[in-house]
Amino acid sequence: MGTFQDYLKYEDNGEYSEKQIKIIDRIILSEETIRKIKSISKEINILAIAQVYCPDCRAVIPFLEKFSELNSNIKITYSNRDESGELLKSKTGFIKIPTLFYNDGSNLNLFLLEFPQTVLDAFSKNPDCYDEIKYNFRTGKFNAEIEKELSDYLISL
Repeated sequence: MGTFQDYLKYEDNGEYSEKQIKIIDRIILSEETIRKIKSISKEINILAIAQVYCPDCRAVIPFLEKFSELNSNIKITYSNRDESGELLKSKTGFIKIPTLFYNDGSNLNLFLLEFPQTVLDAFSKNPDCYDEIKYNFRTGKFNAEIEKELSDYLISL
């Protein structure tokens, strides 16, 4: 378990961490999201099980990092798949990344398993377009929806 800097180093030769930093730098949050995230007044602890080589992780993690930069009440602890394999199996039945949990102090509450709900909905509506949807997710076509989905979840806590 570790910090964002630890996440950048999990099984990476530098190539993927550079990609992740570039993606984060390109994310521009909406004014509404910025306002919502800044309004969070209680501490929110998130466990992010992710690895920087994973393109799905690189599509989701930037939002969490941007949110935590905006509001110090948002605390993110990172773990990799190897460290957390047993936890993933016991909580979800799968070993998939990214997996995000909200830690309420006594329970880990799953709120994302591999794909955001907006992407899962697109898969469901267009099952024949799975590869195209996954590509679009990984290349930022769902960013506005992911930003809203994740910020709305954090606001709801």
